[in-house]
Amino acid sequence: MKNAAELAAEHAGNVELVFADCGDSPEKAKTAFEYLVSQKVDAVVGAYSSPQAMVVADAAGENKVVYLVSVASTGVIEKKVTEGNRYVFRTAYNTTYWGVLAAEFLSLSKPDKYYFVGYDPLKTFNQGMLAKINELYGEPELEVYYKSPSVSPDDYKNVAKQIAERAGERDAIILGDPGGVSINFLKEYRANGGKGIIYSVGGALALPATLKKLNAGYTAFQAAALEETEKTDLTAKYFADYKAKFGEDANNYAGLLTYDSIMILSQAFEKGGKEKLIETLESGSFKGAAGIYRFNENHQALWGSEELKGTIGEFVNGKVEVVYPPEFATSQVVWPE
Repeated sequence: MKNAAELAAEHAGNVELVFADCGDSPEKAKTAFEYLVSQKVDAVVGAYSSPQAMVVADAAGENKVVYLVSVASTGVIEKKVTEGNRYVFRTAYNTTYWGVLAAEFLSLSKPDKYYFVGYDPLKTFNQGMLAKINELYGEPELEVYYKSPSVSPDDYKNVAKQIAERAGERDAIILGDPGGVSINFLKEYRANGGKGIIYSVGGALALPATLKKLNAGYTAFQAAALEETEKTDLTAKYFADYKAKFGEDANNYAGLLTYDSIMILSQAFEKGGKEKLIETLESGSFKGAAGIYRFNENHQALWGSEELKGTIGEFVNGKVEVVYPPEFATSQVVWPE
């Protein structure tokens, strides 16, 4: 996220960055936010987890500093806005949209059955996502969660084996873990003869370089944008300049949305200045690498609108194919032969 922020500042040309480490807890995130306030910043972007973002959102309201949530998906963020905290905006998906994209994948792939494999520490997020999938597509054949390795080191192996023994060649596995354990689950699933397609919520299993290294054929994933999707003139610029500057592939969700958040703030300041920042964000449209952003009455970016859609890719035959949205699709969903 820091690299993406630095690239955004370079591209924007009117942004000065101040960094603070939010650590791994809400308390550390609040301390980091308060440090930034002491540095007289005009706005704040970041924090990773939902518990961190919730605390920072409260601090933003208390200190009257605009805060853009670039990763966390909890519905509590929108609730805080409806309760009167106008200083908080979210550029990331909310939990509902994660479910919308997964349901879109299922509609495109038309599996015989699908299985939902969640990550126990993210159960609230996973169940919120699954509720939307159930509404739009239907219920899974099985819903199961593996525990964190720190609690049960072999639990992901047990779940991978359990699903591999049940899933057929035309079945899909919706994997709700964006973290590193998802890589181990994928390896274990395939090692146990697991068939069909795995659809990941992204993160660790959304980076083309990682998928190539794993030779992870028939792995689908969501991303805010991919190199192959020319959503705006910033899309290719983000991916190309990131690789040139940092020598590695750009993150296509958390990093990209951090980049977009800073680009949005840059444009909003140019349009209305600091005094009208909230009003400008509420009423304006803003260009990012993922598309054109507008915010609804709850200050949620309008993901799913014509100009701002998530992307679904599938790694097959050694490369990433775009399967959604249709205007950028390079292939239909491909099943193992």
